[in-house]
This record gives sequence, structure tokens and C-alpha cells, in this order.
Amino acid sequence: MRAPAFPAWITVICPGLVAAVAVAVLDLVFGADVGLLPLFAVCPALTACCAPVRKVVTCGFVSLLLCACVAAYGDLLYSRRGVVALASVALVTAASAVAAYARVQHERRATRHRLISEFVQSVILAPVPQDTEPARIAASYLSATEDARIGGDFYEAVPAGDGVRVVIGDVQGKGLGAVRTATIMLSAFRMSAHDSADLDEVAAKMSGALGRRGVDEQFVTAVLAELDPAGRLTLLSFGHPPPLVVRADGGHELAHPPSPALPFGLDWLEQDPPRPSHVELADGDRVLLYTDGLAEARNAEDAFYPLVQRVSLLRGESLDDCLVRLRGDVHAHTDSGVDDDSALLLMEYRTPV
Repeated sequence: MRAPAFPAWITVICPGLVAAVAVAVLDLVFGADVGLLPLFAVCPALTACCAPVRKVVTCGFVSLLLCACVAAYGDLLYSRRGVVALASVALVTAASAVAAYARVQHERRATRHRLISEFVQSVILAPVPQDTEPARIAASYLSATEDARIGGDFYEAVPAGDGVRVVIGDVQGKGLGAVRTATIMLSAFRMSAHDSADLDEVAAKMSGALGRRGVDEQFVTAVLAELDPAGRLTLLSFGHPPPLVVRADGGHELAHPPSPALPFGLDWLEQDPPRPSHVELADGDRVLLYTDGLAEARNAEDAFYPLVQRVSLLRGESLDDCLVRLRGDVHAHTDSGVDDDSALLLMEYRTPV
């Protein structure tokens, strides 16, 4: 059943009516010598800040009626002051109605853009499989742009054979160009992760896709990971921050690559491809993959976020709760929000039954 419209109507229009009544009372109290009649024009202008056109017009009509009554009471209805006051209320009402119409149209466009942005993000960053052998996975994305839902950071998890392959990456730059590049990389990973022989082949196909699309002056840092049923984690890093391994027995370590590697898109420098590294995981061990939006978050003293010192936040029953706590701690550290996109992917190894 449709809810009654009257309570919402009176809630929105109340500020304008309160102002009109207040002006009328004050004019009657102080007398005609004070000259408060022009203040009735404030009422429709105040209503235009939060109400649609019809409510602005209604408030303007009430203000005009009260202004005429107060002017008649003070024998000013047909005087110059009375006519000017009534004309002011009418003109401000018309201008406020136009402003309210423009505001409503802008809000509708902003709502459409937000819905489109959310849909695009749902296509680009589809929900990761949270429970797939041999891992549980949770992911989180935060855009640095206000009201934006997409950016140049990306992640994905794909079952492959008896294990799972994941990727997390960060496109250099911002805007639609970064989103386009992220889409290219994700598409290539999704197409190749299922049936490629190893991570080297997956990386080669991602690099080829980026080169074929002709993305100029953009590079992509990324980490590719593969977890098999025995708990062997294989990592391939392309200039990306090292994953954080959180041991179930209380230890932790950063999985640095054995040799520095250049990001995707810098193949023309002809550096040797990265060598894979391996980490042995026990049941309950967790691995956090992240972008530099987390690692380079700074506080007012320009100090980086101390991720390793906050490793306790990644221990708990729920992976999603761990990421929520980590996000809250980063926000408390920066105290003013983040200035870069940030993607997180937390993976927990479980011994297959």
C-alpha cells in the first residue's frame, strides 16, 4: 500500500512555512515602521533548497498571501512598500521555482550516472567466488573519487583445475582510460586462467591483450597467484606490492619476489620476465593481496599506513569482517579519506577434505 504523502509534504515545506509565519509575527509585533514585508521572499527561496517545483510554488503562494494580509493590516497594501514587497515575493518565487527545477534535474542525472557506474562496476568487478576449494576468498574495493564506484584497480579469482588462480592489479593513471585498461586486463585473465598451463602463460596472454589494444602511455602493476590443493602458493609479480602472508600460528611475512620485475606495458624495455616464487601454506594461513592505495595511504604527518603492524586485523572468523576492520583502521590513519583507489583480496587456505 502506498504511504501517505502528507507527512513527507509537510516535512519538506515546513522550513518555508515556519519562515513565513515568523516574518508575519515579527512584522505584527514590531509594527509597520520596521518594514519586514520584503522578508517574505525568503520563504520560497528557502524551500527551493530541498523541495520540488510544486512545493516551492505552494510556499510562494502562501508567502504572498501572508504578505498581502500583513500589508493590509498595516494599511500598506496599495502603498509603494506593499507593492514592492508583493512583487519581490512573486519574482523570488518564480526564480526559486526555476532553481528547484534545475536542482531536481541535476539530482536525477546524478542518480542515473550513479546507477550506471554501479552496473559497470558489477560487470568489471564481478563478485569473487567466496568458497572454492582449496580457499575461502573475500574482496573489497574503494574508489578515491567521490560517488564513483569504478577505477583503475582490479581483482579476480577463477577456479582452475583443483586449485584457484587470482589476480590483483593497478592501472597507472585515473579516469575512463584506466577503467578501459583494467577491463582489458580482467578480460584476458578470465579467458586464460581456466586452461593455461601455468601463470607464465596467463601473464603472456594478458600482456598480449594489452599490446593489441594499443593502450598508450599506460602500464599496469599486478600480482598473479595460484593456490593448489597441497597449499603451495605460486606468485608472479609485475612491479606490484608484495602480498602479506598471515600464518595461522601467529607469524607473518611479506612475500617479496625473488627478482624485480617491470609492470605490464613496459615490455619494450626488454627486461627478463619475472621468476615465480613459492610459499607453502598450512591450513588456516591467509594471504592479503592489495594495491598501493592501501600501502601508500598517508596520515597528516605523511607517514605510510603500517600494514605489517596491523596484521592482527586480518585474524578472525570472517574474512569480510577482517577487511571491514582493515578499511576502518586505514580511514582512522588517514583521517581525511583516501586519495587513491584501493583493492583488497584476502584468501585463506583450507586443507581439502
